[in-house]
Amino acid sequence: MTYRIFALSFLSAVLLLISGCSTQKQLTGSVNPDNWVLMATADDVDILVDTTSIRREGATIFAIEKRVYLTSERKLREIDKIRKEYTKMGKPEKANRWNDLSYSIHYSEYDCVNSRLRVLWVEDYDSTGKRIVRTTPAKGKERWVNVGEETVGDYTFFYICDFGN
Repeated sequence: MTYRIFALSFLSAVLLLISGCSTQKQLTGSVNPDNWVLMATADDVDILVDTTSIRREGATIFAIEKRVYLTSERKLREIDKIRKEYTKMGKPEKANRWNDLSYSIHYSEYDCVNSRLRVLWVEDYDSTGKRIVRTTPAKGKERWVNVGEETVGDYTFFYICDFGN
């Protein structure tokens, strides 16, 4: 069950990475501009990188991203995806925990040489900042995703890979 929810979060992350990005805008709300950098807004989701989390190990980099769902409609689409997965498992009521979904935190590994990344865990939070759940893939099931050119993922990927250079 945890793997299915992680797979759903992973697929949502991938869809955002391959979608086109819109013009950047000012940071607002509880985001600390000293730590978080707005990378893009795509599909009614702000994608930010925590610059204090960027850690290099050779050609591999680890970093944390925050995805803030900007509209009620976008939040509802995300919740509906989760509800469909729980419905397949015969437990649609379990998805009610996400009714107040506000943002997700993604911890990812970036392979800067081969232009790919993989999500290592995802945490979903409600509007009060309370963690709803943390999902991780089963050991050895972390999937690499190639980063497409001229995508949100491309922009974020190169920012992270070039950070501090």
